[in-house]
Amino acid sequence: MSDVAAVARVVGRGRRFARFAAVVAVLLAGGNLIAWGNRWYISTWHAGTAYGYDILHAAHTALVTGLVCLVVAAVAAAVGWRLRVVRAD
Repeated sequence: MSDVAAVARVVGRGRRFARFAAVVAVLLAGGNLIAWGNRWYISTWHAGTAYGYDILHAAHTALVTGLVCLVVAAVAAAVGWRLRVVRAD
């Protein structure tokens, strides 16, 4: 009986951590996607210049980082919301 309770506590902590990681990853993704939009917009002002290309590179870096954060959030959410304890009868 105590083994089941110990496993339930560990799994419960794992679920809470996965949910926390999912929320943090979504917030980071949102920030990166906002940064991508802002940098892309500024790069259109300076199109054709070296500064414009630097800003465009930073914009694409923010876009890729945001998309990776979204994938991490999806995986963490799937783990956090699907992790269950199988109890012996």
